Amino acid sequence: MNNEPRMLMKTIIILSTSLLLAGCSKQPPPAPIAADPASNSASAQPVPLLNPGSAVTGDMSNSPVDMTQTIRKFGTPASYFDQITRFPARKAVPRGARVFDRVPIQIDGMICLWGEVNADRMKIVFPEQVTGIPVKQAFETLYVYHATFCTPSKGMPVYELVFRYKDGSSVTNEIQCGADVLDWYAERDRPPAGPTSPNSKIAWLGTAVWPDGEQPLRFCLTALDNPHPSQEVTAIDLYSCKNEPAACIMAMTTGRAGLLR
Repeated sequence: MNNEPRMLMKTIIILSTSLLLAGCSKQPPPAPIAADPASNSASAQPVPLLNPGSAVTGDMSNSPVDMTQTIRKFGTPASYFDQITRFPARKAVPRGARVFDRVPIQIDGMICLWGEVNADRMKIVFPEQVTGIPVKQAFETLYVYHATFCTPSKGMPVYELVFRYKDGSSVTNEIQCGADVLDWYAERDRPPAGPTSPNSKIAWLGTAVWPDGEQPLRFCLTALDNPHPSQEVTAIDLYSCKNEPAACIMAMTTGRAGLLR
């Protein structure tokens, strides 16, 4: 089989990934981009305005979903974040095993879904769907660590997250802007706002330092209750709602209900 078309596609995708971490991206990069000497004028450091994420020492009955293979196929591995030298915001993004608000998560990279602003204005086209993320266990609640790129109207559907059960049934969860998830670029002129749903909150805040000032960054954590906690969920599917914002899903954890307070 001729692999040249596939390798060409990956080369194109890696360039899109560079643009993402200033504001958007797509699939796994096969090689790092060379350092950009002009990038030394800006840097990014995490600022622990909220819980920056502690080492994993909590109740491990709450189990991070292994997204490694899905990220390699459809997303951007965390190991690539620091190799994107043009856009300093990537340095502030946590990765690896962390605990946010008693929820252990494993940040191995990111999966982004199609958004109109990214596709039309920036010519960065993410996949419209990512399916078959393996879970293979029963759980009470799924905790999703995520954000959006670009700020849409509040209440606008961003993406759907579907539980696929072993018996063939499914349940769809709609993720909305404002209630569940927010733009990862927070407000500069006031304290960063949080999501309005009682099932979501800001999990992490950081800051990217640009030549024109500091840009606050944020990621949200959303609790999605499983209506059939005794049934095995074999997989999770993600579908873009094909509106303005692109979704960025960094991590998911299955576990007990009621961890977010």
